[in-house]
Amino acid sequence: MFNESRETRTVKDGVYHLSLQIPEKEYFLVYDNVSENIASEILNHYLKIHQDDGEPQNININYNRNAHMINIEADLRYIGNAKKH
Repeated sequence: MFNESRETRTVKDGVYHLSLQIPEKEYFLVYDNVSENIASEILNHYLKIHQDDGEPQNININYNRNAHMINIEADLRYIGNAKKH
C-alpha cells in the first residue's frame, strides 16, 4: 500500500465519508492512469488492510496536478453493524 497517503473521515447525517490523498509519485509507481476502477480497487484494498468493513459507494477520483496529489473520495456504507464514532 502507499506509505505517504493521508486519510480523512467525516460523518454527516449518518453518512460516513472517506477522503484518501496519495502523492502522485507513489501512485504512478504502481498505476499508469487515473480511473474509477483503480480508485475502487485501492479503496477496497485499503479498507481490507485496515480491517474496516465499510462498503465504498459514490467513488470519485481526481488528479490534482498542481498539488501533485491523487484524491480519492467515497461514502462508506456499513451494513449489519453498529459503527460508532
